[in-house]
Amino acid sequence: MIEATLYTDAGCPWAYSANPALRVLEWRFRDQLSWRLVMIGLREEASEAAVRAYDSERSLAGWHAFGERYGMPFATSPKARPSGTGRGCRAVVAAGLDVPGSEWKVLRALQVGYFTSDLLLDDAESIRRALSALRDVDARAIAARVDDDDVVAE
Repeated sequence: MIEATLYTDAGCPWAYSANPALRVLEWRFRDQLSWRLVMIGLREEASEAAVRAYDSERSLAGWHAFGERYGMPFATSPKARPSGTGRGCRAVVAAGLDVPGSEWKVLRALQVGYFTSDLLLDDAESIRRALSALRDVDARAIAARVDDDDVVAE
């Protein structure tokens, strides 16, 4: 058994673009890999400087250039504002604490939502909406737990 740890953030474009390579590893090694998911939360909230300097069209152009280079889908309309990623990462942690194993599909749903829609990872309602289509996941409970002490501690 090979133990592998993935350190990631739901709002990191590099982590998002690594998904095809991760799927190949899963396919190639199947049950020989034991994965551990560690969420790092790149930033709790957008800095004042980021909010002041935010240019939605420039941001969108940057995402599209990244997406074209690395073959990942990105949104066609800009986000209303920059957002932190800590609460989104804690949603993944909350899912794993409540239903072990569900953290992987929650991470994927948040990544896809963040990069292809107007999802903001620092907004509980946005997180709930992004997770609402997942089976066997209580989107409302996860979104409500992102600031709970046990989730933050984990």
